[in-house]
Amino acid sequence: MGTEDAILIGVDSGGSKTIGCAISLNGQIVGMGYGGPTNTTFISEDDAAYAMREAVAGSLGISLSEPVPQPQVRSIYMSAPGFTADAANRALSDLCPEGQIKVEADPPAVFRAAIPAGDGIVVLSGTGSFAAGLWKGKWLTNGGWGPLLGDEGSGYWIGLEALKAVALVADKRAPATLLQTILRRTLFYSFDEELRRFAYKQSLNRQRIAGLTILVAQAAREGDEVAYSILVRAGEKLAELVENLALRLETNGQEVPVSLVGGVARESLVVASFRAAVERNVHGAKYVPPRFEPWGGAVLLACEMAKIDVTPNLVKNIESVAAQFVRT
Repeated sequence: MGTEDAILIGVDSGGSKTIGCAISLNGQIVGMGYGGPTNTTFISEDDAAYAMREAVAGSLGISLSEPVPQPQVRSIYMSAPGFTADAANRALSDLCPEGQIKVEADPPAVFRAAIPAGDGIVVLSGTGSFAAGLWKGKWLTNGGWGPLLGDEGSGYWIGLEALKAVALVADKRAPATLLQTILRRTLFYSFDEELRRFAYKQSLNRQRIAGLTILVAQAAREGDEVAYSILVRAGEKLAELVENLALRLETNGQEVPVSLVGGVARESLVVASFRAAVERNVHGAKYVPPRFEPWGGAVLLACEMAKIDVTPNLVKNIESVAAQFVRT
């Protein structure tokens, strides 16, 4: 098998799902694969390993029921917090026996997804939230403390704020909101009093709470002031991460690209609030739309692992063909 047949794989695993992307050396996307979350802080090691195998096998177009070794896979970069290199090697040793594997937490891939080259500050808001900044060789992160200690502005935070709002209405401590009807209809509880029991069931996990973001956005579009306020505050909370990093990185008013990526970044109201707060409070900040979702950053880092130059043409090539594979 010649070098031209080699395949690289970038994997991004967040709090709700895992996406794998296989790419040829000339920048052509071979395929995309999907699995569940892999963070063993929140799920079992067996479930995490299966999700990773699903995503990688899917990107290669093979079935896990009859796995066939893929020796042409040379490099696998995994952006997977809570998933160890040992676990990755065990999970993929039969599928990719020749593949060199590198596992890192998610900031590097998230950063390169939004800003493929150069300095800047990138915020991720998905199930959780964090920010990463690179400025004149200095690399810093903040946030990422998880649902108990942080994750402000994340999908989980938005969902939790919605549940809290409904609880306050049930106590007559806040005005009525469309969220009462929307959440009751979606989560299948009959009366507000039932929310107390429902909220502490194991089935209402971190992923399901984060998934309520879509319903909050729906209520906001229908004119609900409570939902609107939640999304605006989410953007402002995410902007606070940028303010902190700009100060610590000492950007000192120089022009610095700032981007927002992740599932919550699909909500235009959050993006608008984030952008306004950043440009208001961080002198020199310039909002730029992200080039890719985080899996795209993992692909670029897989290229770097294989010592393939990440040229503007390579980035454009990935960008031009990626849309046909992406699912929401």
